Parts: sequence; structure tokens; C-alpha cells
Amino acid sequence: MIIQAIDKDEKNWNILFDQVVKGNVIPVIGPEMVRIGNKSSIQFLIDVFADYCGITEGTINTFSQLIYDPRFRAKSDDMGGNIHELLASTIGSASNAEYFDQTDDNNLLMRLLSIKHFPFVITTTFDPIVENMMRRIHGNQLRVKVFRNDPSNNDDILNEAEAQQPTLYYMFGKADGKQGHFVATDIDLLKFSQSWMLPNDSSSLAKPSRLSRLLAKRYLLVMGYNYQDWLFRFFWYSMKSDQFGSDKSGMMAQSHHDQDLIDFLTRANAFTQVEPDLGKLIDRLCQGIEREMQTRTQSPSRHNQVPEDGADVFISYSRGDAELVEEVYHILTAKGLNVWYDRNSMHKGVDFMRQIENAIKNSTFFVPVFTDTITHQADKEHPYRDEWRFAVNHIRRIGGIPYCFPFYEIGFDMDSLVAAIPDDLKRHDAFGFTKADYKERAEEMADYLSNEIEKRRHHG
Repeated sequence: MIIQAIDKDEKNWNILFDQVVKGNVIPVIGPEMVRIGNKSSIQFLIDVFADYCGITEGTINTFSQLIYDPRFRAKSDDMGGNIHELLASTIGSASNAEYFDQTDDNNLLMRLLSIKHFPFVITTTFDPIVENMMRRIHGNQLRVKVFRNDPSNNDDILNEAEAQQPTLYYMFGKADGKQGHFVATDIDLLKFSQSWMLPNDSSSLAKPSRLSRLLAKRYLLVMGYNYQDWLFRFFWYSMKSDQFGSDKSGMMAQSHHDQDLIDFLTRANAFTQVEPDLGKLIDRLCQGIEREMQTRTQSPSRHNQVPEDGADVFISYSRGDAELVEEVYHILTAKGLNVWYDRNSMHKGVDFMRQIENAIKNSTFFVPVFTDTITHQADKEHPYRDEWRFAVNHIRRIGGIPYCFPFYEIGFDMDSLVAAIPDDLKRHDAFGFTKADYKERAEEMADYLSNEIEKRRHHG
């Protein structure tokens, strides 16, 4: 009997394609993927400054080298600032805007960003090229968030549902003129990585805790890096520290790296692909995703997809109100809200109540639907009473941030002893409706919740 060995690389590729289609992969875009002309945007900027200082083009490869070159140091005083200020001024100049919005230079980047399964993207570059490319694809729907290594000014996500919406996250800062607010030098990278290695909790704003937990649970597709071996180890570990070496690691693809780094990433369960031609890499990625989608279309029962936990809204209701709630669900989703609704959001084969509890804990808002149906069903057991209990426990463990927004039929007595609505679910903003106007009131509620989410995104 001949044992046929399994092609490990092919198996890893198939895992990657499967996870991409499931929405479990986040691209992390490095500087080699971002181009101005025939150079990376970083090298282009280095050469601009080097040329201004009379340094031969191509002899300087990093900003760390540049800032210690005596010719740059002599010129920097004349230019009136340090490297961070000079970079921000150069990038932010209206006369230079065209350099950072060249689609032809970034065909590969556009192809990657156009893959519909990659709405949430992380970049470690500080220039606006990735942002400009994503705006061409998503328009005003794009959300931009920045980690500035400043506890008072770092952006986080509200919940995991944001990973399903067009979002760009500047992991190592965006050029804004302030030293320490974005990574230009090796020292900057170490300082940023140090912050990312802090614990994933909300006790300190030095690290975006919700985003960090998301990265720990997702596969990362890391492309376009030329960091030295030791720097990449810091970078990789800073993203995956809580789950280092676990199955949820990721893939790193670049044109060249040391064998020692390959061994390191292998120990971290990362699929490392050496491919000098990034075009071929993206070709294989697109073709594999297309095949996976065709397989799912042909065998939909094998790939039953449901939303992840972390929705904007969790709807709790009696099955006797199913027809009304179905309408409310469609109104909320039409407004762009991600809604956890048990008819569409249950994972088959997984404990029902555990799913419910996790979904309630991770949703931004809890919307219980209260009608006379609840009073009429008082003598029977119903799952929504467990949902109320989970929501009450969650309310008591969080701060005073608004969480519960009852949608109730006018005339329903929330203080009825028979209905037994917990006090914690009554002491919150509520939206009353009648059978004649429930659609209009549901739209008002949807607008209110959408605005509340936007305010929290902008104000922490």
C-alpha cells in the first residue's frame, strides 16, 4: 500500500480560501504593496528627501538611516522640522496630492481591496494611498480609524460587526505632523509594538482592546513587508500575542525573508509563502476564492453562513410577534444596522442558549419587543425570559452607557406583575408604537440607533 502524502502548502491555501469566504480573514497591508511609480511609497519619500539633501538616490533605504546621515541633519534645520513633521507636511501638501492617488501605480493593491470579502483592512503605512484606493471602492461608506500610540486619542472598534463594514485601520499611525504619532523609524516601530503587546482589556486606552480581541480571533493575511527579521518578529507577536502559536494565526507573504524567520513563523502556526511576484500571489488568491464561492453555490448546505457575534442590535421577542418583528428586522437592516435575529443568526449544531448569551453580551444594543402577547403567555415557558436575564446581567456589569431600547406597543403595561418585566429593562429609552404606525416608529428607532453608533465611533 502506497501512502499518498498530502501537499501541506495546498492544504494551507484551501484553508485560507475557506476562511476568506467565511469572513474570518483580515488583510494587513505593508509598505511594499503601496506604490508610487516603480517604488514603494516609503522608498519614494526617502529618495525625495535624500535627493533634496544631496544624497545619491538608492543609497538610503530607511528613514532610520536618513535621519542620522549628516547631510540630512544639516538640511533639516533649514527645512524647519524633524522627520515626522517634514513627512506630514510633504504628504499633506495639496500640490503633492496626485502622488498619493495614482490608481495605475497600485493595480495590485486595488485588486486586493476590491475583493468583497475584505471590507475591514489594516495598513501599517502612514501615507493616504490605501485610504484613497478604498474610497474609490466604498465612497462615503468607508470608516477610517487610527492608532496614534496616544491613550487619549486612539481609535477602537465598537464591536465585531464593524469588521463586516468598510473600514480602514492605520495600525501604526497616520502622518499628522506629530512625533510619536506614526511609525517612520525602527525606534517608532518598537514603541508602537510595545503598546500593542499590552493586555487585551479595557483598563487602559493605550491599546484598542476590542480590535485586539478581534485580531486574536481572525486569520491575518499579511502582505508586502520588508522588515528585518527581528523587527517582523516584534510586529507579528504584537498582533497575535494573546493567541501566539494557536490555530488562528495567519499567512505572511513577501518576496524574500530569512530562513530563521520562516522557522519562527512556522512555530507560530503561520503559513509563510515566499513569492517574488505579488501579482501571481493575488491571482492565486482571487482564483481560489472564486472556486470556493462556486463550491458553496453548488453545495449550499455544506456552508451554512450566519453572522458572527458582535451585532449592532439584538432583537428579543415572543414568537407570537414574529410577523411584526420580521418587518422591524428588515427596517433596521435596510438602515445599515447589523442585527442579530434568531431566524437568520443561529449556528446549527451549537448550544442554543450559549449562542444567545454570547450574542447579547457582544451586541451594542438590546431591543426587547413588548406587546400584550407577553401577558397572554405568562403561564408558559419562553426563551425570551432567559434573554431578559442575560441582558440584565450584562447591564449590571457595564457602565451607564445606554444599552437597552424597548420597542413596546402603546397600552402595554410594563409594570404589570403578570408580565414581570425586569426593572433594568424598563429604566431605559423606549419607542412606543401602535399597529398602525409601527413601521414609522421602527424607522425612527433605526435612525436613532444608527446616530448613536456614529457618535460612539467618533467620541470613543
